[in-house]
Amino acid sequence: MGRALGVSDSADVQKCATFNYIATVVTQKFFIAPRKLQVIGIRGCTRVAGNDGSAVTLSVYKSASGIDVGSGALLHSGTFDVKGTADTNQILTLTGNQDSLILAPGDSLGVVLAGTATAAVGEIQVTMEPI
Repeated sequence: MGRALGVSDSADVQKCATFNYIATVVTQKFFIAPRKLQVIGIRGCTRVAGNDGSAVTLSVYKSASGIDVGSGALLHSGTFDVKGTADTNQILTLTGNQDSLILAPGDSLGVVLAGTATAAVGEIQVTMEPI
């Protein structure tokens, strides 16, 4: 049975996967796709900037089950600056490879940390829509 005109269906709305990080963040997966989804945006916000002397970044990857996060597909150009200005959004530019932005059921999203997060606190949010 189809849905009634004008009645929303939860399968048709955008979905957000949020990864909250603290200073002890490590490379890890944080979302498993329940159905076929397309990534349409990635943004993050530093709440407390890390204070390590060198660069500290997070990158968002897609990987299939059984595949290490860092061996998957990078979903954007550039990186998220873990030492960025507090309470300021950082919008990442999506990759031009459209196939990388499609998650099959069971695919995961994950983050790869480069550097030492020290006092860092913040979040990364990936927005997706069903396809």
